[in-house]
Parts: sequence; structure tokens; C-alpha cells
Amino acid sequence: MNFKNYFDELKRRNVFKAALAYVVVSWIIIQVASIVFPAFNASKAAIRTILIILIIGFPVWLVFAWVYEVTPEGLKKTEKVDRKESITSQTSNKFNKLILGALAIAIILLGVDVYGIYLHKDEPQAANTENVAPAKAEDNKPAETLDKSIAVLAFDDMSPKKDQEYFSDGISEEILNYLAKNPDLEVISRTSSFYFKDKEATTKEIGQKLHVNYLLEGSVRKAGDMVRITAQLINISTGNHIWSETYDRKLDDIFKIQDDIAAAVSKKLEASLLGEKTKEVNTDAFTLYLQARHLWEQSTNESLENALDLLKKANRIDSNYAPIWELMSEIYYSQGFRSPILAKEKAYELGFNAARKTVKIDPQYAMGYLELARWNMTQFDFEKAKMNAEKAIEIAPDNPEVLRDKGMMTFDSVSEMIRNDKKALKLDPLLYSLHRTLSVDNYWYGNYEEALKEMNIYMEYQPGTTATSSFKTMILLNLDKTEEAMEEINKEPDPFWKEYNKVKVLFQSGKKKDAFNLLNEFINAYPNETVNIADIYAFMGDREKTFEWLQKALEIKDPTLTEAVYYPTFKKFHDDPRWQQLLEEMGVPEENGIPGYKKS
Repeated sequence: MNFKNYFDELKRRNVFKAALAYVVVSWIIIQVASIVFPAFNASKAAIRTILIILIIGFPVWLVFAWVYEVTPEGLKKTEKVDRKESITSQTSNKFNKLILGALAIAIILLGVDVYGIYLHKDEPQAANTENVAPAKAEDNKPAETLDKSIAVLAFDDMSPKKDQEYFSDGISEEILNYLAKNPDLEVISRTSSFYFKDKEATTKEIGQKLHVNYLLEGSVRKAGDMVRITAQLINISTGNHIWSETYDRKLDDIFKIQDDIAAAVSKKLEASLLGEKTKEVNTDAFTLYLQARHLWEQSTNESLENALDLLKKANRIDSNYAPIWELMSEIYYSQGFRSPILAKEKAYELGFNAARKTVKIDPQYAMGYLELARWNMTQFDFEKAKMNAEKAIEIAPDNPEVLRDKGMMTFDSVSEMIRNDKKALKLDPLLYSLHRTLSVDNYWYGNYEEALKEMNIYMEYQPGTTATSSFKTMILLNLDKTEEAMEEINKEPDPFWKEYNKVKVLFQSGKKKDAFNLLNEFINAYPNETVNIADIYAFMGDREKTFEWLQKALEIKDPTLTEAVYYPTFKKFHDDPRWQQLLEEMGVPEENGIPGYKKS
């Protein structure tokens, strides 16, 4: 059979018309399913399943149209039907009617959709009445917005390759489905909410068109095998952010992640809309806060100063947002005690007041209590520090930052701190500062290889931060990697931290004269850094000088003393009665397992 004869035979057997009819009817089935399924909270998977079945069925249908023919007696194989008795012309007419009817339905569906979108822009749900629950009395007031009404917009795919749209849409749908089950919330249908996907419209415009008071928007960003989902709740009338949350997960089970995030966001959102009123923040102030937090994470003297300037600007716009005050408190602590560029007394005055302001504004903000505990520690008020730290844990037992810092406020054992660090890292794998904390805690515990590993991870994510190279130098010295330690200490950007540990490197290198000369310069430049001076003498093995400077630290209540009780350099002196006396005079609680503390 040549091609022309084969083509003619396809036409005679109505294969082409059968194919066209199948395509048109399949399109109608998909459209109807996309409208009806959301009303039953069916997921995209159900529609995809139907689409797959229809695609698989298409070649089967074509083979069927070729092999079989409709006759007055029923279906018969075409080759067994005499051409004189064939009624393919009648079957062709029936296909014509089917195709025309299906096309008419398709045109009607398209017309309704266009009519709903373009002719009734101020009533965006009117074209979607098929896929929402029966209207309630208040729904008949199109010009009004419902008190607890919300639209969940399609989350943006912010991944570098823009290949996570399916995942971001899935997150949005799952959140919508969760919220739709709550009878106290009015949740706009998916079709209306997703209409604004990839369209230029402000949140206020979207809210007005959908007649809602709140919008939930968000984004998905994938990096390697990690994914970060950000969700923000916005008040339409004010344009303010009520809250913003970030969730980091490992991409091992996509559907489980979607369920977990949807449940977490829904719970937070329901608490905001149905529980106590959540403090809102001005959008400009919130943006400045986020910028300041980014600078704070860089942890250089310059970045901390710039972050503080941004927070002061944010406060001038909105002085009643607790996280702004909390971050200011943290920065003052860093400037006064981690990188001494601010007098300790001034740092305490500014930082403690900022911490108090934090909890005054929001008594349920856990990090505010943690900041209070930090400042209590600087005054050796360990009882209040413990009370405030435990309050933070009570409010937010699974907050990674609370878990990370709480141990230092309650004199936990180092092993307990490491356990909490690992728990925090599991909760928030992208909180890079946890690797630094894990490095410090492992160093205190004597796990120097592990400390080095964690510090390298931290430095990969946060290169050039203050004191990082200095601390890595101490680890390398304890691993007898003296040459590497010398290379590392020369990378330290902060002069205080550079001199502090360069003395040790010179001493261990055998350059003792240079070491003592630099130590004298260090003491002259930083006479009140008593604990750090004692630590240097302990490294050198000078017992008397060590306790001389530790006693000075106790007399001036050097806050560094509260962490120095963990320093491995002092371990060689734990058998000295003066160590026991130091801990007792400090008022360190004996039940916590502080290194070298002999219980009475």
C-alpha cells in the first residue's frame, strides 16, 4: 500500500476524526477536573493522573479506530467488513457532530473563563463558583471584605535554575488545603489566588480584587540538597508584615516536606488570625531589620557598626518591633565583650536597656529573655541569668538560637552544650553560626579534630569574620600544627584577636623572646582583658601569673571569666586549690559539672 492509498484508508476509517474527537473531549475533561477537583481538596496529582491516563489512551484509541469499525450489528474488525456494507460515512457524520458539540462546550468554558477574568475584575471569584463551597450569607456582599479572609498566593521559585516551580506550587496548595479545613477562616480558592501568578500587581490590588484582609506569600530557594521556604503574612489594609518565617529542610522526601511546612505555616497563621493579635511591623522598618541582620551575621567590626546604624533607622520608623531591640542588644554585647571597641560599662548600659525593651514590647519573644540572661552573666548574677534563660527555653524549646546559647547562661556541661548544638543544627541546618558554636564547644571538650572540622565549615560560609582565624589558630596549636597556626593568625583582621593568639604561636614556635615582647605590648594595650592575659600565661605554663590575672579578673568581674571556666588551657591547674576558690567566689553553681569543680 503506497502512502496516498494509506492516507486515504486512514480517512475512510475515520482515524483522523477519531483523533480530533479524542483530543477535544480530553481537553474538556481536564478543564472540568481542574474546576471541580479543588472543591474536594483534591491535589494536582489527581489531575496529573487523569492527564497521564488520557495520554496513554490516545495511541490505544487510534489503534482501536484503525482496527475496528462500527456496523449495524456492533463492533467488527474492519478487515472483516465488506466495503459495500461499510457505514463509515455515517460514523463520520457522528464524529462531526461529536467534534462540533465538544468544540461548542470548549468555547463556552473559555468564554466563561475570559468573562470572569476580564469583565468582572472586581469580582474575581465569580467565574469560579463551581469550585468553591456553597456561598454563605456574608459572601453575597462583594464590596466588603471578610474579617478573617485570606488568599494563599503561588509561592515564587527563587532557585538559581528556576526548576522548583512544581515544588513551590505544591507548598502553596498544601497550605491552602490545610487552611480551607478551618471553619473560622475564609480561604479564597486556588483558581482565584493563582490567577495572579507571574502578574504585576501590588498586594493591595490583589487584596482588593479578591476581597480579603490578608495575603500569604512566599518563596522557595533550592541549594544542593537543601531547600529554604520563606512565608510572609501581610495585612492588606496597612501593607505591614504581621510575621515572616523561614524554614530550611533537606530534600529527601518532597511530599513530607510539603506537609510539614504547610502544617507549620498554617499553625502560625491560624494563631495570628484567630488567637491573640500579633504585633505588626512597618514594611520599611522590617526591611532595614533584615539588612541589619545580614550585616550582623558577617560579624566584622565594620559590619556590626553598619548594622547598628540600620537598626537605629528602623527604630525611628517603628520603635515597637521587638526583634530590632534584641538585635541591637546582641550587637552591643559583641562590641563590648567579643571585640572590645566599646567600653564594657557603656556596652552593658546600652545592651541591657535594649534587652529590657525587647521583652517589654513582646513578653513572649524568647530571644529577648536570652539577651537579658547574657547581660545578667556579665554582672555575675547567675540566678537571674538562669531564670531568664529557662524562660526563653519555656517559650521556644525548639528555637535553634535559644538552644545554641542557653548553655552558657546556665553553666551547662560542655557535653550538654554539644548535644544542644547538634539538636539546633538538625532543626536549622542553614544557621551557619551553629558550626562556630560546635567548634568552640568541641574545643572546650578537647575534641580538637572535630573542632577544626566545624570551624572550617563555618569559615567556608562566613569568611573573614572577627576572631574566627584567631580561634582556629588555638585549635591548630592544640593539634601541634604550629606552622599552619602562624599562617592562620596572620589572616585575623582584628588587631586584638590577632595579638592575643599570636603570642601563643610565637611561644610554641620557640620564639619566646618575641612572644614575651608581644605579650607586654598586649598587656599595655588591653590591661582590662584580664582573662585573656591569664589564658596566655596558662598556655605558657606560668601557674603564678595565671592565678594573679584570674584574681584580677574576679575583682573587676571580667565577664569573660564566665566562659573561661571551660577553657582547656586552665585544665592543668584544676588541682590547684585556688581554682576551686575562684569558682566558689564567682558563685558558679556546683551541680552543673563545671570542669575542675569539686563538690563540697
